[in-house]
Amino acid sequence: MKIPFFALLKRNLEIKASTRSSAVLRIGLVFLAWSCFSNYLIIYRTFQSPDRLLIGILFFIFSGMLFLGWKTKFANIGLALILNILILYFGVKDNFVQLRAHHANLIALSITWLCFLPSGKSFSLDRYLAISKIKDQKHNFPNEIGEVWALNLIRVQVSVVYFFAAIDKSYLDFNERLEQILQSAYFGSYFPWESFRIVILIISIFTVLILYLLSFGLFIKSWHRWLMPMGIIFHIFIYLLMPVRTFSLTMILLYISFLDPNDFYYFSKRI
Repeated sequence: MKIPFFALLKRNLEIKASTRSSAVLRIGLVFLAWSCFSNYLIIYRTFQSPDRLLIGILFFIFSGMLFLGWKTKFANIGLALILNILILYFGVKDNFVQLRAHHANLIALSITWLCFLPSGKSFSLDRYLAISKIKDQKHNFPNEIGEVWALNLIRVQVSVVYFFAAIDKSYLDFNERLEQILQSAYFGSYFPWESFRIVILIISIFTVLILYLLSFGLFIKSWHRWLMPMGIIFHIFIYLLMPVRTFSLTMILLYISFLDPNDFYYFSKRI
């Protein structure tokens, strides 16, 4: 008799489905990594520091390979190592604030989990080269199926980010903190009208509620139709109103991990 926990674990570790959603995550995360890290790693900024210069060159090599999907697994592992070195060595040890910010950590961790996904089986140079080697007349192209259990790692990461963001804001003074942010960013010393504080209070309550809702609700497939658009609109407003850099775009991209991979495949075939 199988123990239910181990049976459930085995079932989740042997998930085989379309790899197209993993490939889109791969491409999108490389774009976000370039947006987040490349400005600090171009030769203009690193040529006087041999270790940063080497890290920068490796970053662009591995990220370029991963974007193209060439030697995908090797490139993915290499880029994940580079990003974690950037954060732990330059970010934490050398107290480089921009490299240990939450949005940088989120991208680095997501690319680390991507190492466990077969993202090179779709939309990649690896797939193109594999197809070009097939010379039989039946056109038995390599299938776009693989073990996608690591999507669960990305899902848990998204849930943890939302949950602890909600915990961080679940106190009575959060609306005052939000007032200070908006006041310093847009209004200076005074609000244009005093009743605006009520608007901020409503926004702060809604923010906490939607964060708790997203931290658990994204796991419920039947809620995706209304919860994902709500989450996307929420992040767009944050992106437009606050200096959050790549955070909102990363979270929106990671919603793909919650979609059924086979549903994503049929959707991509239709478009």
